Amino acid sequence: MAMGKNKTGIMAAITAAAEAKPAAGRAHHSLPKGTIGSVRAGLGGIQEIDTSLILPWGPKDRMNVELTGVNSDEAQSSIAELADSIRDSGQQVPVLLRPSGREDGHFEVIYGRRRILACKAAGLPVKALIRTMDDSQALMAKGLENASRSELSFYERARFALSIADQGYERAEIMQALAISKNTLSQLERITRLVPAEVGDAIGPAPGSGRPKWMSLAQIFERGVTDADAAVAILSRFPADATSDERLDGLLKEISRRGARSGETAEATPVPGVTIRSARSAITMSVKRAGESKAFSDWLDSHLEEVIRESYERFRSENPGE
Repeated sequence: MAMGKNKTGIMAAITAAAEAKPAAGRAHHSLPKGTIGSVRAGLGGIQEIDTSLILPWGPKDRMNVELTGVNSDEAQSSIAELADSIRDSGQQVPVLLRPSGREDGHFEVIYGRRRILACKAAGLPVKALIRTMDDSQALMAKGLENASRSELSFYERARFALSIADQGYERAEIMQALAISKNTLSQLERITRLVPAEVGDAIGPAPGSGRPKWMSLAQIFERGVTDADAAVAILSRFPADATSDERLDGLLKEISRRGARSGETAEATPVPGVTIRSARSAITMSVKRAGESKAFSDWLDSHLEEVIRESYERFRSENPGE
């Protein structure tokens, strides 16, 4: 119920911006003084903003789509297609901005990065709603907009959740911003915890790949079958024009093929006296009943069933339906 009220409040604020009727030729009355000269007023409170005046802000929700820096070939192709569409049919949906507290006369993007970049490529100002928002309100608006569309890939949602957490927000706020359950957040956290960021960056958003493939990759790293350097080396050999989905599929197939060919067994020692071996046919664990691990081995002997049950319940909560 609280989440629903929050969404309603944010949507009301955005709607209010759209319905406000500024005087002809003037920017929205809520804008700080320094931004007035940066805006050309449009109908219904929608402003036309020079894209050079827009700065990045907040948790990153899309991979390979930046207002600064170089975008990937895949992202550039998508932006170019959107730019063509905007030239032909106009910008159908405004972006959401807030006045910048860092640079006078500039704005920070809450959502709509691709539309901004497409308008820049098309040589056009971007149509925008402008609201004065604090960071929490901006985060909720960004999350609400993401939740209302299905364009973000599973991995982009995982990285978005991590980006929000890295900025100091609590798990409850992340769930509210993304409109997701605790179980779904646990799944997203598992991906970013186990899949090294450099591997995810080398793969890309993989829009056609859902939770199962990313969970498979996470399990590969969890079991020590490969490491970040080896995975990036494999990815570096794929054709430059391979899509992110093709890179993810190719990485999974190559790791599986190598495992089948070599029959290697991954081995890890998480604590003294405990050895875990992961092979294609089974996972085994041995605990020495002597030396410094004797006390632990005795305790584990008495609690092993409970530990397995708890681990299985965690697995079920992170992988519903499996």
